[in-house]
Amino acid sequence: MSTKKIVCVWIGKNASEKEFYQEYLQFDYENDEVSNFGKEAALDYYDEDFIESWWFKKLEVAKLNEYNEELLDSEFFFDDLLRELEHKNLEDNNFITFLFGEISNNSANEFLFDYNGLSSPSNTLEFVFKKEYEI
Repeated sequence: MSTKKIVCVWIGKNASEKEFYQEYLQFDYENDEVSNFGKEAALDYYDEDFIESWWFKKLEVAKLNEYNEELLDSEFFFDDLLRELEHKNLEDNNFITFLFGEISNNSANEFLFDYNGLSSPSNTLEFVFKKEYEI
């Protein structure tokens, strides 16, 4: 049986690496709230076990290519993502976030199959890519 999977990708800018990982991506479990990333991306909830985020001093396609091998299922979407990013102005961005979902016996983040991007513009976050694939 094949597993239907999806990846959604956002790019953005955050003040510092520490703030990005320790504040922007962290869930507020005490108040039962999604992370600031989740709020900005218009995600009511997501399974944080399926997220990968990288912070750089400056986001560059060449730098991303160096991390290709470290990313889950990259062989199914990474080249397409890089082609998409080549058409974007990355100069003011310093992070990239990948959120994975799947429909299987152990489904996770299946709402991503219906996700259409940000409902309103954001100063720090841009939705740039969505790809479905099967394994």
